Amino acid sequence: MGICLRLHQLILIGMLTLLVGCVTDPVLLLHPQTQKEKQCGPYYFTGMSSGMFSKDAALERERACVDDYEQEGYERITKGLPQTG
Repeated sequence: MGICLRLHQLILIGMLTLLVGCVTDPVLLLHPQTQKEKQCGPYYFTGMSSGMFSKDAALERERACVDDYEQEGYERITKGLPQTG
């Protein structure tokens, strides 16, 4: 009985470790003519190495968002962003 309970605890800890979430830093963009600001992110990701909640997927969503705004004339800015790390 004790070994079975211990095994279940280890499995649960392993599953929770995979699901621990992080977020990407937000990206701020500014349109130089209208002075309007837009934000991409933050995007959530887990410790999983693949899938829709992976870090690669989060970074791809961020790139797609930034690309869309840059096509509309927005430029990345760094002012006012909290530094994480």
